[in-house]
Amino acid sequence: MQRLFSRQKSISLAALLLLTFAACNPDPTPGPGDAGTNPPPTDAGTDAGIPDDWPAIQSAIPKEAELEKRIETLLSSMSLEEKVGQITQVEISNVTPDEVKQYHLGSVLNGGGAWPNGKKGSTVEEWNALADQLWAASMDKMANPHQIPIIWGVDAVHGHNNVKGATLFPHNIGLGAANDPELMKRIGEVTAREVAQTGLDWAFGPTVAVVRDDRWGRTYEGYSEDPAIVEAFAGKIVEGLQGQLGKDAKANEKVLASVKHFLGDGATNEGKDQGVTRLTEKELRDIHGRGYFTALAAGAQTVMASFNSWQDAAQAETAKAYKMHGNKYLLTDVLKTKMGFDGVVVSDWNGIGQINRTNSDSPRDCTNGDCPQAINAGIDMVMVPYRTDWKPFITNTIASVKNGEIPQARLDDAVRRILRVKLRLGLFEKPKPSERNASHEIGTAENRAVAREAVRKSLVLLKNNGGLLPLERSAKVLVAGKSANNLSNQSGGWSLTWQGTDNTNADFGGGSTLWQAIEKIAPNAKLDTSADGAQADASYDVAVVVIGETPYAEGQGDIGKTKTLELARLRPEDYTLLQSLKAKGVKKIVTVLFSGRPLYTNKELNVSDAFVAAWLPGTEGEGLTDVLFREDDGSIDHDFQGKLSFSWPKAPCQVSLNKGDANYDPLFAYGYGLTYAQGQELGAFEETTQTNGCGVEPGDGSTTNLPLALFERGNQENWVMRIGAPSNWGGIDVQQNTSNTTSLAPNELSVTPVDDKDGLQWAAVNVKFSGTGQVYMQNKNGNAGLNLQPYLNSKGSLVFAVKVNTAPSAQVNLSMHCIHPCLGEIQITEALKGLAGNGWSELAVPLQCFADTGLDFTNVNSPFLLYTSDTLDVTLASIRWEPNRTGNVSCTGTPPVAPISITEDKDAYVDGVSDTALFATPNGWTSGGTSGTVTVNPALDIGGGEMVIDVVMTNLKEGGRNGGIAFGVKEPNLLDVSAIAGTGGVEFEVRVLDYGLTTQDFWVKNVCNRKPDSCATGDLKTLMGHPEVGTWKTVKMPFSDASYPATWDQTKVSSVFEMLPAWGDQGGTIHFQVRNVRIRKQL
Repeated sequence: MQRLFSRQKSISLAALLLLTFAACNPDPTPGPGDAGTNPPPTDAGTDAGIPDDWPAIQSAIPKEAELEKRIETLLSSMSLEEKVGQITQVEISNVTPDEVKQYHLGSVLNGGGAWPNGKKGSTVEEWNALADQLWAASMDKMANPHQIPIIWGVDAVHGHNNVKGATLFPHNIGLGAANDPELMKRIGEVTAREVAQTGLDWAFGPTVAVVRDDRWGRTYEGYSEDPAIVEAFAGKIVEGLQGQLGKDAKANEKVLASVKHFLGDGATNEGKDQGVTRLTEKELRDIHGRGYFTALAAGAQTVMASFNSWQDAAQAETAKAYKMHGNKYLLTDVLKTKMGFDGVVVSDWNGIGQINRTNSDSPRDCTNGDCPQAINAGIDMVMVPYRTDWKPFITNTIASVKNGEIPQARLDDAVRRILRVKLRLGLFEKPKPSERNASHEIGTAENRAVAREAVRKSLVLLKNNGGLLPLERSAKVLVAGKSANNLSNQSGGWSLTWQGTDNTNADFGGGSTLWQAIEKIAPNAKLDTSADGAQADASYDVAVVVIGETPYAEGQGDIGKTKTLELARLRPEDYTLLQSLKAKGVKKIVTVLFSGRPLYTNKELNVSDAFVAAWLPGTEGEGLTDVLFREDDGSIDHDFQGKLSFSWPKAPCQVSLNKGDANYDPLFAYGYGLTYAQGQELGAFEETTQTNGCGVEPGDGSTTNLPLALFERGNQENWVMRIGAPSNWGGIDVQQNTSNTTSLAPNELSVTPVDDKDGLQWAAVNVKFSGTGQVYMQNKNGNAGLNLQPYLNSKGSLVFAVKVNTAPSAQVNLSMHCIHPCLGEIQITEALKGLAGNGWSELAVPLQCFADTGLDFTNVNSPFLLYTSDTLDVTLASIRWEPNRTGNVSCTGTPPVAPISITEDKDAYVDGVSDTALFATPNGWTSGGTSGTVTVNPALDIGGGEMVIDVVMTNLKEGGRNGGIAFGVKEPNLLDVSAIAGTGGVEFEVRVLDYGLTTQDFWVKNVCNRKPDSCATGDLKTLMGHPEVGTWKTVKMPFSDASYPATWDQTKVSSVFEMLPAWGDQGGTIHFQVRNVRIRKQL
C-alpha cells in the first residue's frame, strides 16, 4: 500500500471548533429555485483550516504516570491465556458465567435484537442481573486472580435502543438537521445514564460517517453530508457519554464511547454497505476523518473499525482495496501513531473473518476464529460473537503468539490499552453493576423531555403553502397513513431489534406515536387506518398523513442497482393514499414523512399543501405536535428550526448529491428549511419517474437488464423465504436478522441465519434436512403469480451461492412454481455432491431448463425451491435471477465442468478458430444507446487462404452506444492458466484499417468466470497503443500483472481476449482485423 508521509501538525479541539461552530447555522431561506443563493455554511470541499497531514490530537483524558505504572505491573503478571481472554469480546447469548471464568474473557456485547434470556421485554432488573453474573464471574478470585472486571458493550445508537422502556432519540440524520451541538451533549448524557442504569459500561457510538451516497442503508446513522457538522457534533456527544469517566462527579452514570466506523464507511461505491471506498488519502482525511478529530480530542476511549475497504484513488483503478480491519497503515500508523490515540480499537461483528489475501497484506485468508493479520494491523479487542468462533479464536490466537505470527509486544500493547480504558472508567473500583446507581429507572419524564426537544428541533419544513401550518387544535383533522400510529416506523432501524422490525407499539414500553400525541390535544381528530382513506370526506379541514419508509438497518437498507430514490415507487401505497384523500374532498393535506434518507418525493409534494421531513424521530411523538399545532389560545409555542443537513434530490437518481459538487442541482439545497416566521410559496414540481434502477439500463419491455433479487442479506421486495414439510406443507416463514433457528418437525428440516462467504452477518442461511422437506422463495401472497417472462427472453439464469456442508443422501430437486401444481423442475443431486466440502460456490441454472420442464413464466409465484427426502446440509446466499447470464449447471443437473488446465502453448485462432470444441466463435457486442452497429466476420479470407477476424464498427458514438469484440472460451468450459501465469499470456496480431473518428488508443482485457465487470484484468488502456493504419502489430497480454485487481482469477479464465476502441470515443466507421491468436507459455 502506498503510504503518504509529510510533516505532522498538531491541531487542538478549540481550533477545530472555531473552524466549525461558526458555520453551524445555515441560512434558512433557500428554496427549490434558490440553491445557488445559499452560501455554503461550512468549509466542506475546501482546504480552509485543514492540516496537510493527519493531526496529532490532544485528548481531554491524558495519560497519567501512576495509572501507567499500575497497568505495567498488572500486565507483567498476566499469563498468555489471560491476555488473549482480555482481547476477546463475545455475545451474551453465546457465553455463560462459567465460560467467562474459564477463558478470562475481557468483554461481552449484545447486538441489536439480543437481550437477557433472549427476551425482548426483559426488565431493567433482568439486565442488571445478567450484568452482575458476568461481572462476578470475571471477579472470581479463584478463576481470575487478577480480578479484571469484564466490560459490556451495546449498540446504543439513538438512546439505549435495545431496552424496553428506554428513551429513543431521533436518529442522527434528524439530529444533523437540528444543528445544535450542545443538545448533542445532553443526548449523550441521557443515553449514558440509561445504559449505566441497566448495568452496562460501553455504548457503541457515535457514528461519525459522512454520507456521500444516499442509497446506503445506514444513511440515517450519519449527521450530514457535510463533514463540518459531523466534526462539530462528535466531540459533544462523546463529552456527554463519557464526561471525565471514573473521575466524573457522576462517574456511575458515564459509559465509554466508541467512535465509528473507522474509516470512510459513508463513501462506498454506489452506497453499498461494507463496500469499497475509493478516495485519495487527502479526501479520506479531510472529509471522512473530521469527526474523529473532535471525538478523540474530547477523550473518546474506543474506536470501532469499519467493514468497508479503502482503495487509494491516487493509485490505479486496479489497485488493491484494503479491508479496514486489516489495514495497519490506517489503524496503527495513522490512528495510533500520527493521531496519538491511546485507547482501544475494537473490531465490528466478525469483521476479522472478511480479511483475506486479496484485500490485505495477510499471508493467508482469515476466518472468524483465526486472524493474526487483524491483530497485527492494530485491532485490540476482537468482536467474535459466536461460541463456535470465539473458542477457536482463543486457541488459534494463543498458538499464533507462541509461534511468533503475532508478536508478544503487539498482544501486550492491545492488553495494555484495554487495561488503560478499564482503569480510566473506574471499573476496578466500582461495585457490581446493580449497585452503582441508586436509581434504575429509564425512560423518565426528564429524559424523554430531552428527546422531545430533539424531535422539535430536527423537523424540517419543506412546504407550507398558504400558511397551513401550524394547525388549530380545534380543527377537524383526519389522521391517516401507515406510520401515523406505528412506533416501529417512527423509530426506524436499531430499535429493540437490529432491523427495527417485528415490533409492536407495546414492545417499546413508553413514548407516543404521532397519532397518540395528536389525540391528546386535538379533540376533533380521528384516526383512519385504512389504506385508501375510507373515512375521508369534504367535512375534514385537514388530513395529517404520515408516510414513508419502514424500518431497516445495515445491508437490508441499501437501495440497490434495480431501484431509485423515488418514494412513489419504493412505497407506492403512500402516493395512492394521498391521491385518494384528495379525490374524496379533504380540504388540505399535511404530509409528514418518516425516512432514513432524503427521497425523491415530487409527486407527494405536489399533492400536499404542507410537507414535513420528520426523519426517524424516535419514541417522542409529542415533539411533532409541539410544532405542528398551535397552543389552545392560538399562539405558536415552537417554530420549525430544522435545516437540511442532506441535500434533497430533484430527480430519482440524484443518489450522490452533496454541497460543493460540480453541477450541484438539488430540489432543496443543503441548509434549506422554512419557518412560520419565514415562509415561501412553492409551485408544482416536475414528476419525472424512472422505471429502471439507477445502476442499470432499461430493457424494451419484452426483455430486461434488471436482476431480480430474491434473497440478498434477507428477503427482497415481496419475496419471502419459507420452509415446508409433511407436518406443514403450507409452509412457515424463515426468521431473519437473528441467530434463531426456524424449524418444523425434528425429522424434517431447520433453517438458521449465518454469515455468508464474505462474513456479512446473517446474510446466508444454513439449511439442514433430516428428512423430507423444502426451502423456497415465494411471493408474500403465495397464490399470486407474477409475469417474469422478460427474464426468460433475456436468456437469464437462476443464480445462488451455495456451500455443501454434507452431501445429499437422496435425490435433490430444484424447481420453480407457477402456482402448484404448475412447475418446472430439474435434479441437481450430482452437482451438489460434487461441491461437498469444497467451500462456497456459485451455481447458475439457465431459466430455459425450467421452461422446458413446464414452467409458465407469466405466472410465477415461487422462483426458487429446493427439495429432498433425506439428509442434506447446505448454506445458501444471494439467490437471484440474472438476465443475460450463462449457466454453469446443465438442464440435466450435471455439475460445473472443471477448468481445463493449460500448461503449454496453444493456438486459439490461426486461420480460423483452432479448437472449436474449446473456443467460441468471435462475436461483437453493443451497450446502451439507440443505434450503431458492430459487425464481425469471424473468418475473412484476406488472400492465400489466410483467415482473420474482421470487425467493422459503425456510428456507435453517434447513437449513444459503445461496442467491442469478444473471443471467448466455449461454455461451459473455463481455462486454468495458473501454471503458466507467471510468464505466459495471450499473443495476437492486430491491424487497424480505419480509425473512423476515434482519437484514443484501443483497449483490451481478459475475463474470468464470465463476469466481465467483476472478474477481469481490467481494461488495459495502454497495452495496444495506437497502431499505424494498415500495419500488423503484435500485442502481448500477460496473465499476471501487479496492476490486475485482486478479483482476477487465473484458474477460471473465460475469454481469450476482449477488445474495443476507447469507451466513449467510437465515432464514425472503425475497421480492424485480428489474426494469429495464441496462448503462450512464455510471452
